[in-house]
Amino acid sequence: MSYFENDGLSLYYEVHGSGLPVVMLHGGAVSFAGNFGGCGWIDPFTARGLQVVGLDARGHGNSDKPHDTAMYGTDAFTRDVIALTEHLSIERAALVGYSIGSAIALHLLHTHPRRFLRGALVATGDGLIGYPPRTFPEILPMMVEAVSREEYPEDLPPQAAAYWTFATNFSGDRAAVAAGARADYPPCSIEEARSIDVPVLVVSGDGDNVLGTAARLAEALPRGEYLEIAGADHFSLALDESVQKAVADFLK
Repeated sequence: MSYFENDGLSLYYEVHGSGLPVVMLHGGAVSFAGNFGGCGWIDPFTARGLQVVGLDARGHGNSDKPHDTAMYGTDAFTRDVIALTEHLSIERAALVGYSIGSAIALHLLHTHPRRFLRGALVATGDGLIGYPPRTFPEILPMMVEAVSREEYPEDLPPQAAAYWTFATNFSGDRAAVAAGARADYPPCSIEEARSIDVPVLVVSGDGDNVLGTAARLAEALPRGEYLEIAGADHFSLALDESVQKAVADFLK
């Protein structure tokens, strides 16, 4: 198991294959293994000559889990990704972000343009650039409510209750997940999105009732391409082999 240090935290990562590094940023309440590694993402990438760099975000998986909300948010997660690339001496990489990981990836693409060659935003939505009703400030309280329960929250909508299960099974510390979900994840402005001059694939499921769909996000990106998967929801995209292959082909 491999770790690096940032902001006084021990953070877990793993590397598979060789070639262009692709840093993978998982969704909330899970881990690299729960979102990518155990869902079949590694082989399609390594088979195409891409190197998978998987990070367990702070508060998740095998990484340290502070309970202080000030330790989380877009800026904190961004610092961890940059620190990981420096730890591995990666000068330029591609990015894959899933759900809240897509918000971090989008932020990295416009704040660190020299470090990232391409990107893919998966299980994402127009709320990333401020379109209501599915911005993170509007939807994260649902996650906080779910993971703060001592027992499975049967009274909550299934898409909310799922986060209790994810946090219990993959992150192992629901208080840390709740602290992270209370942090600040401001939307990227349309002007910031328009400054991103690298190819970006945007993938949504037409049945996503967490972040919705993302045609306007893709349109705001100068080199954005949009892929909408019929019948897919926010969680099923992680297991969709057609999505895995489309993202790997795009980044290759």
